[in-house]
Amino acid sequence: MIIANPIYDVVFKYLLEDVEIARELLSTILGEEVESLELKPQETSTETAGDIRILRFDFKAVIKKSNGEINKVLIELQKAKQAFDVMRFRRYLGDNYRKEDAVLNDDGQSEMRPLPIITIYFLGFPLNSIQSGVVKINRVYRDVVTQEILDIKEDFVELLTHDSYLIQVRKLAKAARNKLERVLHIFSPIYQSTNDKHQVDFQGDTNDPLVKKMVDRLGRAIASEEIRDKMDVEDELDRIFGREMSKKDEIIAEKEEIIAEKEEIIAEKDKLLIEEKKHAEELKKRAEEEKKRAEEEIQKNFDLQKQIEELKKQIKP
Repeated sequence: MIIANPIYDVVFKYLLEDVEIARELLSTILGEEVESLELKPQETSTETAGDIRILRFDFKAVIKKSNGEINKVLIELQKAKQAFDVMRFRRYLGDNYRKEDAVLNDDGQSEMRPLPIITIYFLGFPLNSIQSGVVKINRVYRDVVTQEILDIKEDFVELLTHDSYLIQVRKLAKAARNKLERVLHIFSPIYQSTNDKHQVDFQGDTNDPLVKKMVDRLGRAIASEEIRDKMDVEDELDRIFGREMSKKDEIIAEKEEIIAEKEEIIAEKDKLLIEEKKHAEELKKRAEEEKKRAEEEIQKNFDLQKQIEELKKQIKP
């Protein structure tokens, strides 16, 4: 089935603007039921700078855990097509740590408090040291002395730390092994068309209800002239940034060559200085040895002269 390529920011954004699709997708990723989801106003943005393209969503969600516990959380979802500047991700995260929302306290009264944060990163580029397509980085309470894992939750800790999910679309398994991989397969590059990179010939499992919803919406996206035009703009931006990065790479390579030459000159100078220092130390050592021999020779001559004087006194009539 031909659908719009969701790796494009405009298509990804169009897909997740369907709140029901976003709710079910996030439920599948988190492995917990997202009962309600709200895309926070003014919190969807695309930032472009140099080699970085980041699409950002902030969702306010109510999650029902397997034990029946209900939590209101802030879900920060970011998507980057190319190698990223980690400081930009940290800045977004810092912005969310400062935000508050209405929650019920232990007395059932509404008060403004910061929400726990969950971060999800869709990466269009591979991380060298992580081979898995989907990775969860979660928190564990551990007694450092006994190494015992503590089955507890503390609001103070929960509000200062957060769980994260990394999704590397280029490292998703070719054959889906569970529902999560079946759903995420729609983002996999294995279905991308070689003739038109704006579209994907999706051959995944459309029997899954969520996958079917996503495919239907992405099918409508490929028919939209406005979305296709925006995909063309993204392509042009990528080409421009590609040229800029090529120039940057040339400049960096040139600077690295100059630095390498200077380091070689410095190393050679250091080597000469070490040799000169060593030679100077050897000369100093020789001079000290000659001085010592001269002093010993003078002392011997003095002792010999003294002995001669003593002998003269003994043989004098």
